Amino acid sequence: MSQCYLDANFLVFLKNENAPQHREVLTKLANLIKRKVYIFVSPLVIDEFIHAMLFSVKRRAKFDKEIFNLKNALKEILDLPFLRIIGTPIDSNSQLMILDIMIKYDLKPRDSYHLLIMLANSIDTFATFDTDFKKVFASKLILPLD
Repeated sequence: MSQCYLDANFLVFLKNENAPQHREVLTKLANLIKRKVYIFVSPLVIDEFIHAMLFSVKRRAKFDKEIFNLKNALKEILDLPFLRIIGTPIDSNSQLMILDIMIKYDLKPRDSYHLLIMLANSIDTFATFDTDFKKVFASKLILPLD
């Protein structure tokens, strides 16, 4: 493994110290950094991370404070060693390929975009807790981060 794409849930568990997965994520991330593995996120991952982190915030007064905290959390993520931000392919053929990916791997559109991003950038490993990718992992097209 030389490259790993991080899913939003991986980042949420990284920043949520109360999550049962927090220690596992810390261990896996430390291992990636120690091995100098390039890690990738996309704007889609960042969008999902922000949405998940703000999901429970309802009151405006608390919202402003949470935005400040979230900005710091996101900055810490973006400052991780070996992290790169990559975009979604925007050509017409890639957009049509999303539908093929949805059918072949039984994925929803957003998850299909994540897979397309990994394939377009030759990323071989995916750090996620999303069970929707079981069919992808079973095909060995992309491997789960162990």
